[in-house]
Amino acid sequence: MPLHRAVLEIVLSKPEGVTESKLIESLKKEYQIEPSRSELYQVLMKLELQDLIHVEQVGKDFLIKVTPQAKQQFLESV
Repeated sequence: MPLHRAVLEIVLSKPEGVTESKLIESLKKEYQIEPSRSELYQVLMKLELQDLIHVEQVGKDFLIKVTPQAKQQFLESV
């Protein structure tokens, strides 16, 4: 599974948002994917530019949330 798809699935399953550290943990546990920080940040940036997620800094970590547009697109496709 592509990294961007796995990230999107995890974020969609956590409507309250997911921290960067929990996202990395979930990628390893659920998808056996261990991306470098560079790879992960590149995917997060692309998803944010596509208006599918919103990333904000919370302390030393990032909080990643799904955007309302992405939720709507996901609900329409199911």
